[in-house]
Amino acid sequence: MKRLTIYALLLISTQSVFAQKVRNQFFALHNIIRGDSLYNTFDKQVELVKNAGFDAIEINQTENFAEMKAAIDKHQFKGAYFYVKLKLEPPFYDSSLEDCIKKLKGTNVIISPFIVSESKRNKPSTHDADTLATHLLKQIGDMAKKSGLEVAIYPHYSFYVERTDHALALVKHVNRKNVGLTFNLCHWLATTNQQERMMLKPHLKELNPYLKMITISGANDVTSQSKVIWDDYILPLGQGSFDTYELVRYMIKDLKFKKTIGVQCYNLKGDKAALVKNTISVWESYKNRLK
Repeated sequence: MKRLTIYALLLISTQSVFAQKVRNQFFALHNIIRGDSLYNTFDKQVELVKNAGFDAIEINQTENFAEMKAAIDKHQFKGAYFYVKLKLEPPFYDSSLEDCIKKLKGTNVIISPFIVSESKRNKPSTHDADTLATHLLKQIGDMAKKSGLEVAIYPHYSFYVERTDHALALVKHVNRKNVGLTFNLCHWLATTNQQERMMLKPHLKELNPYLKMITISGANDVTSQSKVIWDDYILPLGQGSFDTYELVRYMIKDLKFKKTIGVQCYNLKGDKAALVKNTISVWESYKNRLK
C-alpha cells in the first residue's frame, strides 16, 4: 500500500510538471534579422534563428517565398505564417499565391493576409468594401483548406483592416472554421485609446475563439507622440511600460491559448544577432515564470 501511495504521488507530481509546461510555438518575424549586413541571406538568417532556439520563422510575402521556403527546408526548420497582401482593387492578390499555398501543404503554416486599399486608405470601412474583403477571404480560405491550412487576418495600423474588432467582424461574415485572425500587440496599441486599453482582457476573451496566433513585443503603454509611433509600440521584448508578460500569462494561463506566438521586431536598430539572442532569452524567462 505504501509503495502504491508513493507511486501515486510521483505520478501526480509528474503530471503537474507536464501540465505547467508552456508548449506554444514561439517564432520570430523576419524583421528580427532582415537587413543585417552579416546575416544577409535567407539561408544565414534561418540558420541563426533556428540555432538561437526559436521554433519557427515568418515567410514574408510572395516575392520572398521561394528563397525563404528553400532555406527553411534546407535547415529542417518551420515556417510560422505566410504574410500576404490582399488588395481591394484588382489585381486582388499575387497570381502566384495559390501555387505558394499548394507548396505549403502539410506544414501548418498560417496564411495571414493584410488587407489594403488605395482608394479607402485611412477612411472608415464600408459595406461594399467589407463584402469584397469577405469574398476574397473565402477564396483564400478555400485555397488554404485544400492544403490543410488555416487563415488569419492580420490587422495592421493605417491599412484598410487595422483594428481587431473590424477583423473579427470580417471573420464572422466569412464563417469558415479555418479563417480567423491575429492579435498584434503593436498594431492594437497603435489603434486604441486608453479607455479601450482598459478593456484588453475582455477583448482578448472575445477574440480567443477566433485567434490563430498572436504577436508580441516590448512596448510603452502611452498615446505615442513620437514621429515614428513604433518607437513606442515596438521595443525589444522585455522592455517598455506595457506589461507584455501579463498579456502572455493571461492568454496561456487564463484563456488556455495553445496556439502560436510571435515576436515583432520591426524598425529595431542595433546588433540584430544580439537581438535574436536576447529575445529568446526573455522568452525563456517568461516560460520559467509561467511554470
